[in-house]
Amino acid sequence: MYDSSQSELKKRLDQAELALERSERLAVAGRYASAIMHEVNNPLEAITNLVYLTKLDKDDPARVFENMLIIEQQLRIVGRVTSQALTFQREKSEAKEVDLVDITESALKLHADKIARHGVQVDRRLDGPALSKVIGSEILQVVSNLILNAVDALPRGEGRLSVRVKTRGPCVLITVADNGSGIASHVSARLFEPYVTSKNSGTGLGLWLSKRITTKHSGTLRFRTSQRTGRCGTSFRISLPKIDAA
Repeated sequence: MYDSSQSELKKRLDQAELALERSERLAVAGRYASAIMHEVNNPLEAITNLVYLTKLDKDDPARVFENMLIIEQQLRIVGRVTSQALTFQREKSEAKEVDLVDITESALKLHADKIARHGVQVDRRLDGPALSKVIGSEILQVVSNLILNAVDALPRGEGRLSVRVKTRGPCVLITVADNGSGIASHVSARLFEPYVTSKNSGTGLGLWLSKRITTKHSGTLRFRTSQRTGRCGTSFRISLPKIDAA
């Protein structure tokens, strides 16, 4: 009877955990969709304006040709964004050799608009190639979550975001650090538990899921935080197994 009750409880806990994970993945998918739509919308607006101008300049072949070259350039941008999105969609369940510099750059591009709107200065040092066998879309999700959390922690117009990728021994390290106010001790002690968050509008599932994903890839996710005057801020570090270039 006892064993049966314990088994049933574990089953329910596992189901609840899967439901939480699914909920956060849907929230992340929504953020990605929004970021990708913005990436596509900018060149589409440029193309619309250029088509209008081209109609006005239809009797000026040189101007028409110049406009068409710019339109072609903007269409390449749209193609690159959609191709990138499709690539990560196909990689949902298949681990393969990936350069984590590319993953990190993709995360920064996805959220470039929010970073710019918050007036955040980005200091990046991405030393590649930094190869690891991972599911690209899942690691992109982790890096994106860390970047979004850092931006949310920064004051508008005064924040600095530091992003690093480097290899050290058998590992690839991805570091995302900010000069925000730091995380309070009562939150940091339980930071990777579900529903723990320091944000007013946060779900408290992002870091919990990020930890699960990193562990699934035989990696670690650690952080350091400080609220000391003049030394405040938070730094997260992802460590993943390195693959040597062929």
